[in-house]
Amino acid sequence: MNKLAFLTMDVESYFDTSCLKNTDIDRDQKYNCAEEVLTYAKFLSKNDIKGTFFVTVDFIKYCKDYLLEAISLGHEIALHCLTHQSYKNFSKEEFKKEIVESKKIIKEELGVEPVGFRFPRWEYKKELLDVLKEEGFIYDSSVIKPNKSFKKEFGYIYIKNGLYEFAPNIWKFPFKTVLLSGGGFYRFLKGKSMSRVLRKHIKKHDTFMIYFHPFEIHKGYLPVPKRGILQVQKKYLTKNRDVYLDSIQKMIEVLKENGYLFSNMKEYVYSKEK
Repeated sequence: MNKLAFLTMDVESYFDTSCLKNTDIDRDQKYNCAEEVLTYAKFLSKNDIKGTFFVTVDFIKYCKDYLLEAISLGHEIALHCLTHQSYKNFSKEEFKKEIVESKKIIKEELGVEPVGFRFPRWEYKKELLDVLKEEGFIYDSSVIKPNKSFKKEFGYIYIKNGLYEFAPNIWKFPFKTVLLSGGGFYRFLKGKSMSRVLRKHIKKHDTFMIYFHPFEIHKGYLPVPKRGILQVQKKYLTKNRDVYLDSIQKMIEVLKENGYLFSNMKEYVYSKEK
């Protein structure tokens, strides 16, 4: 089987970024970075790649037209959440209510029915995965390190109780796990260093996922709190946003050089279920 790469975006407002919670920044919606949804959709299409966009439902009102154009370009719409919050303390009933409402809104606003899900901030709760399956989802992409209860299917793709799980690529250190798939990793690491790390990893593995957020490719000004966040968080909000798409372009080229093909997640699962 060919090696596969999946390019994804978590469609959410800049103000949904975790480190901005309870800070005193200017929350004018002109800084929400909605337009970058279309920027990325067109970028992927230019590379003849069909991506997966995990949509935060309450953000649709700011980016509906961009998402509709992304759909017209052949990209997949999946579900991120109703509002960008943690589901750690949700009961199965509460979560099901949100899922049903979210699917209804996406169908009404965008004309598609999502079959994939990603929990905000990778904060999944195992019993809620069962709800996804019950509500017609065919895959999830939230579990950073699937345990033995997940059956390995291919690369970083697993299956549990009939639900496919697309895990992010990781780099394990003795006391720390680094997400190679995103989280600002490739904005902090550029050029030869990025290429060296990427090449070493993809040669060992059969799948590779990239994820990021609209604000990470925004080239203009964005408000940053003067207090209330750590210096490393300030760097996460600002570092190399203006050249991040250039870095992703280089990553795509390295993946192609190493024999990777590109797919969205829905297409992969459908191909396996035929």
